[in-house]
Amino acid sequence: MLDLTDEINSMINERHMDEEKVLSLIRDMLVSAYKRKFGTDENAVVRFFPGSTGEENRAVEIYSVKEVVEEENWFDRVKEIPVDEAEKLVDGVEPGDSLEIPLDPKNFEYSAVQSAKQRSQQVVKEYNTDRVYVDAKAMEGKLVIGEIKKTTKNGDFLVNLNLEDTDAIFPVRGQSPRETYEIQEKLKFFVEKVDKGEEGRGRDGRDRKRRGGVRILLTRASKEFVKALIENEVPEISSGDVEIKAIARHAGVRTKVAVDTRKSDIDPVGSTVGKAGTRIQTVMTECEGEKIDVVRYSDDPLVFIANALIPAQVKRVVTIDPSTKHVVAIVDDNQLGIAIGQGGVNVKLAKILCDWNIEVKTQDQFNEMEETLEIYRNVDSLFKQDEPEEEKVLSNDEIGIDPDDTPLTDIGLPEAIVSKLHDVDIWSIQEFFEYTVDELREKGLSDEEIETVQSSVEITEEDDTESSFECPVCHTVLPAGTEVCPNCGAEFEFE
Repeated sequence: MLDLTDEINSMINERHMDEEKVLSLIRDMLVSAYKRKFGTDENAVVRFFPGSTGEENRAVEIYSVKEVVEEENWFDRVKEIPVDEAEKLVDGVEPGDSLEIPLDPKNFEYSAVQSAKQRSQQVVKEYNTDRVYVDAKAMEGKLVIGEIKKTTKNGDFLVNLNLEDTDAIFPVRGQSPRETYEIQEKLKFFVEKVDKGEEGRGRDGRDRKRRGGVRILLTRASKEFVKALIENEVPEISSGDVEIKAIARHAGVRTKVAVDTRKSDIDPVGSTVGKAGTRIQTVMTECEGEKIDVVRYSDDPLVFIANALIPAQVKRVVTIDPSTKHVVAIVDDNQLGIAIGQGGVNVKLAKILCDWNIEVKTQDQFNEMEETLEIYRNVDSLFKQDEPEEEKVLSNDEIGIDPDDTPLTDIGLPEAIVSKLHDVDIWSIQEFFEYTVDELREKGLSDEEIETVQSSVEITEEDDTESSFECPVCHTVLPAGTEVCPNCGAEFEFE
């Protein structure tokens, strides 16, 4: 009988193996050695007994079960035993009885024992791999704290995550160019991927084995790393009151995060940034000072684009081609460099965040761009051979203006001015007078064009004795000769 108390307890306590798994492993190992020696395991029996310390199932015995036969009928030395030999072991046996004859595993062939040991080691390794894989898989997509253990020849680091003998890989592509790393340094990491070595097929179609064990990939350079840091720092995100809608990152330089909320009493940007910026500053410190912009998400892409270009102040965003998601963000001269960012990083991240093709221009640059586009349109029209299609006249509902408003096309304005007003989303004369002269100038209209629109509005007196008229914008009745409507600010000229 073998007393395996120390060995079994070690496998249970140190390797964290289930007791039934350990006993099954020992049973398989002994049966395998028996089969290697005798060519069969049909008559092998393994039993466990209390060990030296009294604990159950800590000692083991293997038996060869043999049938008692007469001497003249004894043909199988493995499964049978002559009656005279059986009587030496047990008194009173008769032919037809079965005996369990204990064997000493030490008498098994060396090759049989070694083969059994190798099999048992493989089983233990597979068990540990499975258990580590389960533990590591639970970490996937989360933040963990690990200690940098050593570096490899290709610049990767091995990181200890306290998963027994399994180290995680911190590859070069997961390292932020802003950071430097030291051996034995403890850092936060994002577990990017966990997989396990399996059998696969090579390009030639043959079965090949990949490297075994568990492979854990870590990163500090992905946008998911920053997202996880923010989620851990902002309880409103964990509760669902604030949602991260999009995130774009240039590791080591800048990250942009778009947040939103369904609750009107919550400021998503303020909640994420924290009082005096404490929350976002904690995240920036973890990223070694990398700049992080938190912006408000909007379903309106033009508003979202303007927000995404923070810290630059955007005057307005003009859609050039909605089919290709091409827009121009117009900024003041002193905001151009801020909007573009060093190396173009600010506008690049805004493009990724919003999924739009964004150009940043000053007002003068945009005006030149408009002139160039107009020239291209004019030249292109010269090569069109087909007859122009009849222009469809849109109703007020299709245009999206109030039924009582007067469309710009109904007051005799030049087509160029009407087209320019439509480009800045002004469709009726009432909408035109909602803007001040300065606001109209910011939209790209010249003083001459503004005056042309204003002078096109005729104030008609019903008769010579009429002493009042109705404002065409807000319909307020005003005294004759009033030049500015006190209600809506519309300006009038009289002939």
